[in-house]
Amino acid sequence: MTTPILTFFRAGGFFIFAPLMLCLCSRAQEKRKDVVVMNNGDHFTGKVKRLQNGLLFVETDYVSSNIGLDWNQVESVQSTATFQIVLNNGQRLMGKIEKIGEREKQHDFLIHEATADVEVPSASIVNIDANKPTFWRQLQGTIDFGYSFASGSSQSTLNADTSAAYRTKSWEVATSFDSTFSGQSAASRTNREDVQTTVSRFLNRNSFVAGLSDFLHSSQQDLNLRTTLGGGYGRFLKRTTNSNLAWLGGVVYINESFETTTAKPSDQSIEAVVGLQYNYVRFNFGEFESQLRTFPGLSDSGRLRLTTNNSLTIKLRNNFYLNFTFWDNFDSRPPATARKNELGTSSGIGWSF
Repeated sequence: MTTPILTFFRAGGFFIFAPLMLCLCSRAQEKRKDVVVMNNGDHFTGKVKRLQNGLLFVETDYVSSNIGLDWNQVESVQSTATFQIVLNNGQRLMGKIEKIGEREKQHDFLIHEATADVEVPSASIVNIDANKPTFWRQLQGTIDFGYSFASGSSQSTLNADTSAAYRTKSWEVATSFDSTFSGQSAASRTNREDVQTTVSRFLNRNSFVAGLSDFLHSSQQDLNLRTTLGGGYGRFLKRTTNSNLAWLGGVVYINESFETTTAKPSDQSIEAVVGLQYNYVRFNFGEFESQLRTFPGLSDSGRLRLTTNNSLTIKLRNNFYLNFTFWDNFDSRPPATARKNELGTSSGIGWSF
């Protein structure tokens, strides 16, 4: 039987999934002749796409997918495109880029802005992203699917995750949709759907303000829908080409609807939010990402909620990867018939663009 909450989450999944498919159908731009030279003398001619997580991605005519080059082994880059550049001190610039092959020169990376040239060390570059002409081409994201079945118990588990992000020089919007279903013959079935969106406005250097929204359904916690709306202030504690660590603090409004009326929390409340997010990438292997958020009750004194999402991604070929995820939702004061903890693990194969 289809309930309104499931209809809501299916619609949310559609509106996230549809843009991902549309971006695949966008028309190709005129081919550039960017040149990348490695420390060992190898030359690559094509289109510089972005620098992300320590990898410089280059699109060529003779390889079916983007080539990921170790940024530490890139000697020089020449490109005619305009890029958005983020430095490890939080400064954000926009212009054409050039890395010169003079290892003894300290400031070996040039950013040709509209009004002036900026020289910085290449080791200070955290991220480079091409300034795309359309919204769909600027979009980046992932799609994951996983399924398991045990014939002995007739138990099946399905998980599907999608995410998308749109970044500019001064702000970023990121959204994700996660769905998990588990069922067994002649037994109860459980499901969990979660839609999260974060809008960040970058301030001076490594600080930012963010707006948060979260819509969660969880059958294990008797939760029809938990709506979380709020925002706060954050700062990057550490930013390098391969890793970053950031914290966020703020206030959120909570509206909850439970399946039971037995000793349930109040329908509406105000909570503080304090969170940490860490990301680490290892060249030619994969990526580890961890997010932890605590929600101490303000209007509902004594109540404490905690959420965590952790994922390990192992690279495969052609932008495919294996994904292993662990997540947990803790509520110190749930309804009397619900669990305090809802935790789970999932694995699957995914594709990024």
